[in-house]
Amino acid sequence: MKLEKGFVPALGTPLDENGYFIEDSFRKQVEDQINAGACALLCMGSMGQQPYIRQGECPKIAKACVEQAAGRIPVFVGAMDCSIERAKERIAAMEDLAVDAFVLTTPYYYSSSRDQVINFYKGVAASTKHNILLYDLAVVTQTKITYDMVLQMIKEIPNLIGIKSADLQMFRKLKLNPEVPEDFIMVYSGLDTFDIAYKWGITNCLDGMLSCTPKNTGDLFNAMADGDYVKAAECLSNIVYLRDEFVKNDLWPSFTESMNELGYAGIWGPDYCSALKPGCADNIAAAMKKIGEL
Repeated sequence: MKLEKGFVPALGTPLDENGYFIEDSFRKQVEDQINAGACALLCMGSMGQQPYIRQGECPKIAKACVEQAAGRIPVFVGAMDCSIERAKERIAAMEDLAVDAFVLTTPYYYSSSRDQVINFYKGVAASTKHNILLYDLAVVTQTKITYDMVLQMIKEIPNLIGIKSADLQMFRKLKLNPEVPEDFIMVYSGLDTFDIAYKWGITNCLDGMLSCTPKNTGDLFNAMADGDYVKAAECLSNIVYLRDEFVKNDLWPSFTESMNELGYAGIWGPDYCSALKPGCADNIAAAMKKIGEL
């Protein structure tokens, strides 16, 4: 498949106090992201709480995403887990849905060797009729997907269509390698430097912050398409500023507060998170107003 230039929001997943999916809130988010200009959607990635969601809720979430997108843009669905068989179970529960690709990190309980990583992806990919995307997230999984791993897996996994990574050096090498298919998808997750990467041909960005900054994200990509990198830098700085406010005030509860401020009901973080401390909710609302999201 070909991915158009643009942004891929890592959608949040709204849950109630008992951990059950809030479908109306999620569908509203999907629609708003499409209206903001998203070129694809990542459902149940890291920001979408994939490791924390009740197993029985995952197919409901993926189904709602596919239905709401209605073929307008591709839908990628996270199916991460720590063994081939567990990942296969996740995929099997969603195999009948019209997803465009399943997205998988490396196993994340222990670090893995090169051969273990390749064996994992080959084993999972062989179980599905759908495409798969590699999800390079070493800061969480303890295992880096390297350039040489990608080259070997391109040769050995027929339904491998791309990778999401913040490794710009690896992307450069992949772009310059004539053995890599021209349509191999490279989605950059180095949010802080995306406007620089865009100038050098890395034209897709994926991040959870895009799900709570639709105005700035839409303006960012419109500006880059017009060659207005001053405006693009301003929009990107706004998104990074809000992210830093999240980190300062407690990431997951801050994300929940931001989504609630945008009109999306639900809890948007793991169930073990504490509520925001007094005054922090006001800080998040003020930051969102400052960057024009409210």
